[in-house]
Amino acid sequence: MAGSERQETESALDRLDAVLARLEKAVVRPNAAESELRILRQAHEAMRAKVGHALADLDGLLEEFGEHG
Repeated sequence: MAGSERQETESALDRLDAVLARLEKAVVRPNAAESELRILRQAHEAMRAKVGHALADLDGLLEEFGEHG
């Protein structure tokens, strides 16, 4: 293999190694925005459940007052 071909091959392999290193980082280290979004979704679902229970309690109270009112 000629010197210039060898250099090109080594350069291509170096670039490939760099790409693979970036891919490994992306897979191993989760994106902070995705983690935050997951946390926000969980908080949203918990809040929806609380509000749903509160509305059910209010409906029950309104029915009770309607019967006794």
